[in-house]
Amino acid sequence: MDDREAWIRRHAEELRAVLADPQVRAEVLALLGGDDQETRRQQRLEERATGPADTEVTWKLGDQHGP
Repeated sequence: MDDREAWIRRHAEELRAVLADPQVRAEVLALLGGDDQETRRQQRLEERATGPADTEVTWKLGDQHGP
């Protein structure tokens, strides 16, 4: 293993330990502009706000061809 691989391995182990904390992980993702819970929530709200304004639902009530 060369110096570069050793550096990567050491820092990967440190990052794994730090990112095990969900609160820290969310903060790091937010700082990196990544996907976090609040971002996903905002995207869902935007999708609902811009979704179809009029959705029609048709319910079939029993057999229409009976006696």
